[in-house]
Amino acid sequence: MAEERDGPSPASYIEQLEAQLAAAGSARAQTRARILLGVAQLLDADGYQDAIVRHVCERLGISRGAFYQYFENRTDAVAEVLNGFCRFVFEMSVGVGRGKSDFERINEVTYFYLQIYQRNKGLFAVQYKLAREKSVYSEGWRELQDKWRGRLAKYIVRVTEADDGALQSALALSYMLTSLADDFLYRLIFEDEEQLRWLRRHPRRVAALISVVWYRAIFGRNPAAALEEDFQLKYSGLLPIALVR
Repeated sequence: MAEERDGPSPASYIEQLEAQLAAAGSARAQTRARILLGVAQLLDADGYQDAIVRHVCERLGISRGAFYQYFENRTDAVAEVLNGFCRFVFEMSVGVGRGKSDFERINEVTYFYLQIYQRNKGLFAVQYKLAREKSVYSEGWRELQDKWRGRLAKYIVRVTEADDGALQSALALSYMLTSLADDFLYRLIFEDEEQLRWLRRHPRRVAALISVVWYRAIFGRNPAAALEEDFQLKYSGLLPIALVR
């Protein structure tokens, strides 16, 4: 997805870990930060199977004994990286789209997630797969999803002026919408499905597609922006015609 990028690039978790290493004070803190960075780099580049203690130690030039001074095993280190990655994604998302109209906010948040997934592609792929398992690896992902869904449900209740009793229904809708977006983005970015390849060059248009669907599900109508001539010209042939009528 190389086209249509505007504004600053989304943050990279690897870069954040590099910054934490640079800021580490004591030698012990530096070694621990180096190990976490090494684990994250292996996960990002080679996936979970290659992120074993021996490979981490070889990459960093340290002994296994040094590794085990900081982490009990691979599971301990990988879980800390992945749970930290989930916290990082949520923290980066706070404030995105604030102050914009409802549709613009949904669109900006969707575009943000699409970009941050792409920028952290390897880590996201590992996290997405491991989160399906009932293990320590899924804790951060479940917490992240709960935060997203809870925040979205409260937003739905507020903007639709529903009473507080509608929160349970809004939460069910948020489950559906986030699951739909997660699965679509995973298929688009990681599965390389042939029928979706043409969309990989158009991240802004992908965000618009998801956002129009979300807006209609929440408000029961098209966003005003989708009815404007400029919007229809920009996304002609890229959004199902029923979404922009």
